[in-house]
Amino acid sequence: MQQPQPPLAQPRRASEPLPEAREVVDGIWKITVPIPFPLRTVNVYALVGKDGWAMVDTSMGTPDTREALWKGLERAGLAIENLRTIILTHHHPDHVGLSGELQERSGADVIMHPIDEAAIRVIWSGKMPERFGRVSNFFGQHGMPPTDFWFTLVEPDVMHDLIRVPPHEAFTLVEDGAVVTVADEQYRVIWTPGHSDGQVCFLRERDGVFLAADHVLPRITPNIGLYSEKDRPNPLDDYIASLAKVSQLPATIILPGHGEPFSGLAERTAEITRHHYEREAQILAILDEQPQHAYGVAEQLFSHRWSNSEARRMAVAETLSHLEHLRFSGQVDQHRASDGLLLYSVV
Repeated sequence: MQQPQPPLAQPRRASEPLPEAREVVDGIWKITVPIPFPLRTVNVYALVGKDGWAMVDTSMGTPDTREALWKGLERAGLAIENLRTIILTHHHPDHVGLSGELQERSGADVIMHPIDEAAIRVIWSGKMPERFGRVSNFFGQHGMPPTDFWFTLVEPDVMHDLIRVPPHEAFTLVEDGAVVTVADEQYRVIWTPGHSDGQVCFLRERDGVFLAADHVLPRITPNIGLYSEKDRPNPLDDYIASLAKVSQLPATIILPGHGEPFSGLAERTAEITRHHYEREAQILAILDEQPQHAYGVAEQLFSHRWSNSEARRMAVAETLSHLEHLRFSGQVDQHRASDGLLLYSVV
């Protein structure tokens, strides 16, 4: 297996021609579509039953994403009118963007964890400026200069096509350990906070099919970031615990949100965990020279891959998750400097 790579690595494109749609497990289609973010593609899964089908995540509504998704569904022989269930694994735009439109067209039930269902109410239902103003202020305390958010540059009518979520009453909210019947099969819900506070994965226990969302990816490590004081305070600790939680599942095949299906769940979770502790060792070495704010640490770790403001924010958020994990474990301290910025130092 390949070693884990930093979260902003660019996947190889040649290995996944677009649009790409194929049956990866009997009755489960993987449809890979393009997205305008660093990872470049996202996987949508179609679970086919005797009387209709279910979609796991929906991608978002850019023109090329729509074209690839419609072609993929056509290849799989699936019609929106027969869509019975939409599963949203977490609230990020490349996973929920088309969910509102598809739910309107099909009347499908929507399954999601309550934490991230509440998050999409805040982020994508009119309170976006408030949410990201808070994010900007939070990052500013940690040394990051002001940056534009991609969605502030998008016209409202265009945004309506890109990202629209279903109304609250369309949702069935599921908690950790629940068993749901989807497309004639039973899946166990596994809450895996870390990449998002309310991310969920799904295990088909009869044969070990594991819908892993962005929790465990085959070639890169998902972004584990701290974006606000309102979020869970120690997301990296959540994530490492969530990796341990799934590591011994009897998974025969892992269907990730990005990249190709793979096997070897225990080995891959161990690799990713090791990567995060190696990254913390790098951070401690940087702080050993002098106290620094999170933005300064992130510059030394990631600046060679800062292609845009979005990548920069992800890098700072990822750095903050490591710094706070180290702080909660007693290895670093945080204090406010005379200029008001928050600095970290080795204990």
